[in-house]
Amino acid sequence: MEEALHEAGVPDSITIEMVVPPQDSGSKQQQLRTAINAEESDPDLVLTDNGWTIPFIVRDDLVNLEEEMDDEFISRVKEEGVQSMIDTGTHPETGDLYSIPTFPDYPVITYRKDLLRNAGYGDSDFDTWRTDPPTWEEFSQIVSEAQTSDVDYGHVWQGNNYIGLACCTFNEFLTSMGGAFFGGEDNLFGPIGDRPVTLDSEESIDGIEAAVDLIHGEGLSPMDIAGVSPPEVAGWIEPDTKSTFEAGSAVTQRNWTYSIGGAVSAFEGSDMELGVMPLPKGPNGSWHAQGGWIMSMNPYTDNMASAKEVIKAWWEDSVLQQQFDAANYMPPKPELFSYVEESDTYGPYFEALQYSAENLIPRPTTSVWPNQRTVVANEVNSALRQEKTPEEAASAMQEQIAAIEEQSG
Repeated sequence: MEEALHEAGVPDSITIEMVVPPQDSGSKQQQLRTAINAEESDPDLVLTDNGWTIPFIVRDDLVNLEEEMDDEFISRVKEEGVQSMIDTGTHPETGDLYSIPTFPDYPVITYRKDLLRNAGYGDSDFDTWRTDPPTWEEFSQIVSEAQTSDVDYGHVWQGNNYIGLACCTFNEFLTSMGGAFFGGEDNLFGPIGDRPVTLDSEESIDGIEAAVDLIHGEGLSPMDIAGVSPPEVAGWIEPDTKSTFEAGSAVTQRNWTYSIGGAVSAFEGSDMELGVMPLPKGPNGSWHAQGGWIMSMNPYTDNMASAKEVIKAWWEDSVLQQQFDAANYMPPKPELFSYVEESDTYGPYFEALQYSAENLIPRPTTSVWPNQRTVVANEVNSALRQEKTPEEAASAMQEQIAAIEEQSG
């Protein structure tokens, strides 16, 4: 990436050093919070999760790019970028841009076609699922039929007590079953304290039950979902399931778009055959958590002029294409999606990717979401581990999140 950035305009006099942060999003957030609180000048630029950037923005803990970058560049970013990512890098009251989109992400199901072929499924099924995914009930039956003694796990996903469970995997179960955090998508971003909390509704409980049934298969959900996920998923995050699937140890995996490239490389030269489909459908359809990372500037940097040069270069098409080629990160400009479609690695799965991108559900990113997501992750994880019933977990979420809303409104 350093070479691509220099070729895109960063002067050779500027040395670019990439630092690898912790793997999970919550740890990255805490690392940045610690650095900001200590007024550390390093790092100059940081990738922030689009799910927790706004709380940093509203506290002025990041640089207001509209005060530092030229108007032409800011206009280009706003016009060319994925709009949902622009929104998550914008101050909710002033409309000023604090972060530029770096790569969007949304989940898909990767699966072993070879195992499904052995279970009686074929190309017509695979073609259909790209744009018409099976229901959770059908999906669990497919996985059950395909899992043999040669593969350790059925369906693997991320159920650990961490940020990703609240924002993403549970959000997907919740929405597909017809539940909602605050009555529906119109209230996800506020007004805090003046919106309904709806986590104890029947549909929201159904969302927890669907996740629990995938692990334990106890028939709690209104859909007949078989238990095809190992109990270990209640302690797993993305790298865990990615390595498990790439090793050929699972029939299916829920993970982000970048995982496709990893599976393609891992399966090369083997008898394993990769398939990709959107997430299964519930009564309310197939929904995919809106993920992604955006680039922000440390307000205590000693190298603002250099950091601005890197930001400008990173928005060039050549750099975003190199980012996709090297790391499988989707470009944050819709005009570059054709580049993905033409890719040897991602092109064969573009229909499924497009379906997922058109059926996104945002997380309720507000200034109080960091506290609320902790509650959600704790309670849902307790249900996945069968330490609480889905009803008990939903009731606890309802009570605690309603209290946060009341205190903050």
